[in-house]
Amino acid sequence: MVEILLATYNGEKFLRRQLESLLEQTSGDWKLLIRDDGSTDATVAVCREFAARQSDRIRLITSDGNLGVRGNFNRLIRQSDADYIMFCDQDDVWLPQKIERSLAAMREMEKECGANVPLLVHTDSRVVNANLETIAPSASRWVGRATGTHLGRVCMELPLFGHQMMINRALKECGGAIPEGFVSWDWWYPLVATAFGRVAFVDEPLVLWRRHPAAASEVNERRVSTLLSRSLADYRRKVHISLRQCEIFHERFEEKLSAGQNAFFAGVGRIRQSGWLTRRALILRYRLFKTGLLKNAVVLLVV
Repeated sequence: MVEILLATYNGEKFLRRQLESLLEQTSGDWKLLIRDDGSTDATVAVCREFAARQSDRIRLITSDGNLGVRGNFNRLIRQSDADYIMFCDQDDVWLPQKIERSLAAMREMEKECGANVPLLVHTDSRVVNANLETIAPSASRWVGRATGTHLGRVCMELPLFGHQMMINRALKECGGAIPEGFVSWDWWYPLVATAFGRVAFVDEPLVLWRRHPAAASEVNERRVSTLLSRSLADYRRKVHISLRQCEIFHERFEEKLSAGQNAFFAGVGRIRQSGWLTRRALILRYRLFKTGLLKNAVVLLVV
């Protein structure tokens, strides 16, 4: 069984279409768990309407206050006891075969690796505007990020987006709750899967990823104009967030990591406390690279 986790907050404008897209899935092997984070619009009313229509499939859990995006998803993750988990954004639209294709790829990987190995499958997305008109056919290419899972790259660059993911029970149990200080679940679980398991990519856009002014996720595009418009202070802040996340990861998993992985994270943990030249040498030594020469040049400039 697949359990879809939907964290909502003031999302009434686009939520209904997202919920309808879940009901249009070609796979019927799923349930939906929703937690609202204190919406002041009609979001909860929409959720209750769909839960009443599909009471055996959709459940709205009681809200106990505003927890923020990370806290909202953490509460959902703790509530879930499914073999497979998918993460749903309130403003996207899932194409009909998203669950079916993701589940097929996951089961194929489990045959190869075993169900006790932490596994993550992610698809591509089509980037659309508020009216679902196509901006770009591939989110992976639009944001200019590689889909590979080299540990150094995953540490420095969000390799995928939460709405694209399916994780198995082993990955949920290995990763646990998303720790404070980590940007989001869609960075935490890929890093855990890269360190302890496997990641597979379904090279097919199976979500309409809606980009609009109220969207919660931040996207760093590869356009030179975008890169040049940001201040060096902003880049430095984001690089140091990535490095701090590595330190948090090492603190959580030091006893589980291999000797080589411990050496890697210990070395990365030295960067922020090192001098100018050593910081850059460690970035190169541990291959803490983003996608593209320009981005890496900026990292070396600001670290």
